[in-house]
Amino acid sequence: MTSLLALSACKTHKPIVQVPVKTVERKVATLVPVYIPGDSTIVSAYFECDSLNNVLLKEISEQKSKNIATKFNFSNGELNYSAETKPDTVYISSDTIYIEKEIPLEIEIPLVEYRQTKFQNTFYIIGLISTAIFIVFMITEIKNINFLKFK
Repeated sequence: MTSLLALSACKTHKPIVQVPVKTVERKVATLVPVYIPGDSTIVSAYFECDSLNNVLLKEISEQKSKNIATKFNFSNGELNYSAETKPDTVYISSDTIYIEKEIPLEIEIPLVEYRQTKFQNTFYIIGLISTAIFIVFMITEIKNINFLKFK
């Protein structure tokens, strides 16, 4: 009986398992708008006449891109030239990397010490019943003993 109790006395604890951290990286390509403000330029040319009343500037030319609006104005011997660009938005591609980490939370579960398993509880009940039978047996034997014989 003692050897059975010694073999079924304690239950071993399960080892703690460490959960690995899961990391997920996502690469997202997006277009980022960049605002380009309007710009302008002005060219002014002054004309003078020489002593013979000849104009010294003979020719002027213009080269521009399609988004530039220009204006010429010539009055009182002064040439005014202006060029303006409209504001625009340019989209530049950008790669954004999102890093997501799943970190496990450690939740402490209160440990109940000295809880019996079903196997241990069965031996406990068998021990109580055998102890009760032993006590009843001892009481009946004590009643049957004749104390007068020992004197």
